[in-house]
Amino acid sequence: MGGISLFILGGTILSIAGKASPADSAALLQQAGIEPAGPVSVTRWRNVGSQNLLMADLIALAAEIGRQAASGTKGFIVIQGTDTMEETGFLLSLLVPADIPLVLTGAMRTADAPGADGPGNLNDSLCAVRALSGLALGPVICMNGELHAVRHVRKVDAGRIGAFASPGIGPLGTVVTGRVRLLQRPLPQPGPYPLPDPANLPRVALVTVGLDSDPLLIAAFASPDWQGLVVEGVGSGHVPQALAAPLIQFAKQSPVILVSRCGGGDTDADGTYQGEGTAAHLIANGLIDGGPLQGRKARLLLTILLARTTVPSAIRAALVPWAGLGLLTD
Repeated sequence: MGGISLFILGGTILSIAGKASPADSAALLQQAGIEPAGPVSVTRWRNVGSQNLLMADLIALAAEIGRQAASGTKGFIVIQGTDTMEETGFLLSLLVPADIPLVLTGAMRTADAPGADGPGNLNDSLCAVRALSGLALGPVICMNGELHAVRHVRKVDAGRIGAFASPGIGPLGTVVTGRVRLLQRPLPQPGPYPLPDPANLPRVALVTVGLDSDPLLIAAFASPDWQGLVVEGVGSGHVPQALAAPLIQFAKQSPVILVSRCGGGDTDADGTYQGEGTAAHLIANGLIDGGPLQGRKARLLLTILLARTTVPSAIRAALVPWAGLGLLTD
């Protein structure tokens, strides 16, 4: 398969330890087997650490991927920092059709480190983007010889090579000595959604609840400048009783999605646990069930949905299929 487009956004893969200036991207490409005049076109899209990427950057990238795919490009690779890769991959999955092969990769070791993993990850990504053609898996992350679905993947370690995992799910596949093996397929997800105006994105906050969290935590977002809120409750979505009333009040003015801070599992919408502040109580009183969604990703989803409409019933309806992904009923 020819016609692969590679976008460079920056990150550790192009960093030198102790220096702010980036490493030579030409050397990285050469080590990964990418020739300047070969079938892979290279675009230096950004040059920032992933903590400084903006949603506007990714919306523009999704638009460019769409344009190139319509013109015949068969696959895409995005190189970026790993710190927010799980989020950028998920955001792209909301905006790019699942049948466009798209692989994100980076590195955990700087370009000058002994055993730098960047070239190997990039070469694996080239193998993967070719092999995934026609499978409609949506964007995947390729790191450390593993392929992960962006809906499930998390960065679970700040420094080790094996920093990415899909807890409770496992990798989609592996890339070993150029051989790509698919282990499972993700369930189809809603979308893609229309590209929003990056200059007018709604503000959506993310709050993680902990032991004895103060109600002021919620009051801080009472300003109308905040159009939505995602709450990571403890366990299966519970909050201290003192937070229940402020959250229910907030949900009367803006959408509030409830998820678990565990990053895996589900919310207890059916009411195994009852009482003020439980997930069942909160959902029954206006909060929106986020089901198995992770908080960071729910924030991105709510932002995209609110960019389309602020009608509460429409937002709630749009989130129903997300909460029910893979749920079997009799």
